[in-house]
Amino acid sequence: MRGFTLLELLVVIVLLGILAGVITISTRPDPRQALAREAERIGLLMSVAADESRLRRTPVDWEVDLHGYRFVMGPVDETTAFTTDDLLRERHWDAPLTRLAVVDLASGTARMLVNPDAPPLRVPAAHEWVQAPWRLELRNDQAAVAVEFDANGHAGIVQ
Repeated sequence: MRGFTLLELLVVIVLLGILAGVITISTRPDPRQALAREAERIGLLMSVAADESRLRRTPVDWEVDLHGYRFVMGPVDETTAFTTDDLLRERHWDAPLTRLAVVDLASGTARMLVNPDAPPLRVPAAHEWVQAPWRLELRNDQAAVAVEFDANGHAGIVQ
């Protein structure tokens, strides 16, 4: 009965180590990809909120801070949150944001959040069929991503 040589055993151990390293690297989530998925979700939810605003004939706004976001309807002084709607419900960021900016692409003006204790920003969902194009910039400790909304309210990831 012939056994394995030391060299054969070392080759197998090295190959197993390389394979384990490749599996570990490929299964580690990409922080930018997770933030990009969240930005895409916001783009889709903004479209749903715009449809909701047009159907109800009442303003629907996206209220956002560095901890999370929610959709609210009605005027600023009489805000009502969507608590029973599964799509427009309140959500928290997977990883808390360190910076959030809403940029009006027509004028170049930006509203920004960098302080976690700052009051939330309110961004109106498209109450009209055509709106001013704008960009949303999200940044956390690990990644940054931006999503642009065109005049029709369609969103697309940039950068």
